[in-house]
Amino acid sequence: MLPEVPTETPSRRSASRAPSPARRWLWRALLGLALAWTAAHFITLGSPKWGPGARHDATIFGQMIAIAAFPVLLLVAFGTRSPLRGSIIAGAVCLVAILAVTLRF
Repeated sequence: MLPEVPTETPSRRSASRAPSPARRWLWRALLGLALAWTAAHFITLGSPKWGPGARHDATIFGQMIAIAAFPVLLLVAFGTRSPLRGSIIAGAVCLVAILAVTLRF
């Protein structure tokens, strides 16, 4: 005698509730991109306030920092094992960059 195998299939409701890994991957990538771009943007905006000497030199200096920080933040926000930890780190950097622009030292 062969054992009977239950032929229950998951209902459509439970199947539609669970997000697919590709969709989670896409949302993590978009969140990482948004956080990295926001931080780079505010670093560039704030650089004339805290950069060296002339305003033009400070802006160029801020752009160099933003270009270096963007891929690092993108990898941190997207590439950590815990999605929440990477997003918190990138969000904290964004918050510091926003505060550096809005508050005057």
